[in-house]
Amino acid sequence: MESSGPAARCPLQEQRARWERKRACTARELLETERRYQEQLGLVTTYFVGILRAKGTLRPPERQALFGPWELIYGASQELLPYLEEGHWGQGLEGFCPHLELYIQFAANSERSQTTLQEQLKKSKRFRRFLRLQEGRPEFGGLQLQDLLPLPLQRLQQYEHLVVALAENTSPNSPDHHQLTRRWFLRQGWLLVVPPHGEPRPRMFFLFSDVLLMAKPRPPLHLLQSGTFACRALYPMAQCQLHRVFGHSGGPCGGLLSLSFPQEKLLLMSTDQEELLRWYHSLTLAISSQKN
Repeated sequence: MESSGPAARCPLQEQRARWERKRACTARELLETERRYQEQLGLVTTYFVGILRAKGTLRPPERQALFGPWELIYGASQELLPYLEEGHWGQGLEGFCPHLELYIQFAANSERSQTTLQEQLKKSKRFRRFLRLQEGRPEFGGLQLQDLLPLPLQRLQQYEHLVVALAENTSPNSPDHHQLTRRWFLRQGWLLVVPPHGEPRPRMFFLFSDVLLMAKPRPPLHLLQSGTFACRALYPMAQCQLHRVFGHSGGPCGGLLSLSFPQEKLLLMSTDQEELLRWYHSLTLAISSQKN
């Protein structure tokens, strides 16, 4: 009788082991980067937002224009982190989803924030002195406020990649899988809407895993909501048919995407070929997640 050799390989078990290793690596990266992100949010909240409020260096409208919903975003991270530390990825991220509205508000306010910062630097000696003092603290490691203000938008892109990777390496039978593939923010940016007649119109788009939101900037003289966007349409990804009309060659001329819905067809254009490709991949991911 032949001696038994090494145990026969099981491809399915090997694949599951690879998924689990990738999932563990992604989960660890999500946790570690969230800790660092929350620390940075807290530093800005304490040494800039809080002290500016206490000292009255900026008037409330200027402070709000500069930081937007920063403190609320910090609070959202404080709610999320304990779930990640305890390994409740799906539950924590599902509960975090309603806070994505804060990131939309922050993105809508980003241009106004940078404009306010530059205006205050030019006209307020007191603000410039305050900024030098705070930016010189060792906690900031040489970073300036203008380097720190984009943090939430940078983190949003990290969330996109990490959560998608986490979902891709989570078994469909896991309760986490359903929670990880629910509504999630994927991308935001300007695209040109090409009408049947007339000139293309710039619109801001916010893509979630289940819907595409089209928004229009409110007038700059709006008393209460200047620098924000008004929703103009909401498109369900489950009903979307996506095609690249042109933009396959990788040239510098941009391209055009066609999105067909039961009641409407959208033609979206970008003059940036790489940006168009990123939108195409993100839209494909959203449509696939809904149809699966």
